[in-house]
Amino acid sequence: MRKYLQEYVVAELTDVDNRRLIIFGVGFATFFFGFAAGALLNLYLLWVHSPLVLQLRASLTYKSAIFGDGIILPVVNMIAMAFLLKNWSAVKKRVVQMAIFLGVCITVYFHVTQAIEGIVNWAMPSPWHWNALGLWHAIYMFSVASFLSLFYLVLLKIMRNKKQIPKEVVIVTLGIAIFFILLRLDYITIDLKSLVPQL
Repeated sequence: MRKYLQEYVVAELTDVDNRRLIIFGVGFATFFFGFAAGALLNLYLLWVHSPLVLQLRASLTYKSAIFGDGIILPVVNMIAMAFLLKNWSAVKKRVVQMAIFLGVCITVYFHVTQAIEGIVNWAMPSPWHWNALGLWHAIYMFSVASFLSLFYLVLLKIMRNKKQIPKEVVIVTLGIAIFFILLRLDYITIDLKSLVPQL
């Protein structure tokens, strides 16, 4: 039964129309959960004059949210998904578990650092106190961090086996680098050296 299920999944993933649907679905999900939902809520809270957006930074005040979560990460995730579908045989249970572990580590690290540094916004109005928006952002960050960790883990496996660097690594890495540059611009007054682990 398990073997039949695996064969069915592989057959579905190799179907061009299904692959296209999955790739665009990943892009849309990234856009919606990372930017659109927060932007719509931001506009609504502005409309009702909520102190949450009048007194604290919200989604539409971040370059990394507008351009990063709204444009760059959806494209990056679609490219990563296309690569993963093309190399689906390398996506094993242990690799997925490692990606989830890395996603947890990345998410916890950034949220703990945010709290320690007192970087308050509409998702964390005071240090160590996240609201429902903070939970939403944490789940989104965990999902994207785990997904991109899976991409890089599979990529390393493919590079080791085929002894070549796929073009996707350049595009995805460049996209992530641009996202972090936007993040740096958002927090220009904050010393981001404090976000780097001290060895």
